[in-house]
Parts: sequence; C-alpha cells; structure tokens
Amino acid sequence: MSDENVLGHRDDVTAVRGEERAVATLTWAVDARAESYTVRADGPWGTVEAQGHDLVAALDTVRRELEGERWLLALNAARPDVAQSGMLRGSGSSRAYLLRHGTPGRRDAMVNLFDDAPPSAVTTVDAQKEAHERWLRSL
Repeated sequence: MSDENVLGHRDDVTAVRGEERAVATLTWAVDARAESYTVRADGPWGTVEAQGHDLVAALDTVRRELEGERWLLALNAARPDVAQSGMLRGSGSSRAYLLRHGTPGRRDAMVNLFDDAPPSAVTTVDAQKEAHERWLRSL
C-alpha cells in the first residue's frame, strides 16, 4: 500500500469462525492514479489483500478469501441488511444503507461499512447478495 492514500485503519476488528473469535487488522486505501481501492486484512490467517474498482469490491474479494478458511469479519459491510447504492460505490464512500424489507434506503438509516457489527449479524458475501436481491424484490 506504499503508493496509496490510506483512507482508514483498524487494529481491533473482530473475526469470527464458528464460536472462535480473533482480533484482526484492517486497512483500506485508494490509489487515485490507478483508480482502484485496496483492502488488507491481517489476522490468524496471515495477510489477505485485494484490489477493486471500489471499496466494496475490494472488501468482498478479501471476505471471499477469508470465507475459504471459514472466517467472517464482524463489520457492517458483512451484514445481510447493509448495501451501497451504485452512486455510493462510485464515489468511494464508506457509507451504506441499512435496509428494511419493503422500504427504500434512506439517508437517515446509513452506517459505516467498517464499523463493528454483532458477530451474530454477519454472513457470507453470497448470502449478503441474496439478501439484497430479496430486498430489491420487496420494493
């Protein structure tokens, strides 16, 4: 991440694998010249780093890799009821909508992707995408 602008860093992220809990470090950055974002997660799995065209794409790639080891990150970004609009993704925002079935996303119901979520509230990338599709059909 040497050529990139660090946007955020946390050294106290909870990682969950079944009943097991571990502390992880998460760093997210932007490389304006390459128009890409990088997310790096350090924990009991070692280091996983990925790039994407936006923060969610990079974070989802990291999450998928961790899922291979059965780890989930206890972040709002991993909740089934949290999603970004295309505009938020395109702007590089770390904010996302907290979704309610049958109700459009609202500005007064937004969360930060990198803030803590209860370990019981997080899921896999695929389960999150399925939940988002169900929400879209509910509108």
